[in-house]
Amino acid sequence: MSGAGAGHDALRADGYAWSAGVATSDGDFDAQGHLNNSAIVRHFNDLRIGYVQANLGDVWIDWLSRTGSVVVAREVHVLYESEGFPDERFVGATRILRRDGLAGILEQRVVEAANARPIARAWVVQLLVKGGRAIAWPDFYWPLVATIEGHTIPHREQVPRAAWGPPAW
Repeated sequence: MSGAGAGHDALRADGYAWSAGVATSDGDFDAQGHLNNSAIVRHFNDLRIGYVQANLGDVWIDWLSRTGSVVVAREVHVLYESEGFPDERFVGATRILRRDGLAGILEQRVVEAANARPIARAWVVQLLVKGGRAIAWPDFYWPLVATIEGHTIPHREQVPRAAWGPPAW
């Protein structure tokens, strides 16, 4: 976990082992002066990349390159909790929660840095893909993630795929 402050402390208290500052630019804010929804999605992507670079490092990146495999976000679900403003600073975090079949399930948060006010949360389904098809993660991957997260990553065998779209009323 990098840095200090209320935002990092709140993320740590929520069980995140890794967090980082979120660098915003003027283009991240809409005409109303609010942190734009699409900017939050991009920041969540940047946080996933930061998590990999900080924690999995060259071993993982070299393996991906050597095998021609890629990690893809199959689904990204975002809950916007409050507005972010141009004069604020933000911190975000990523953690890997569990495995469902071939998928890795991640959770992410962005909070205001000084007072830890929640800005947004994301729930992400990631797959490892080679040649256009989902493949099993290599044997070394999940123990490495467990070390980073500080606990074994739970695994459920393949579960029936839920229908895509909003839930039925």
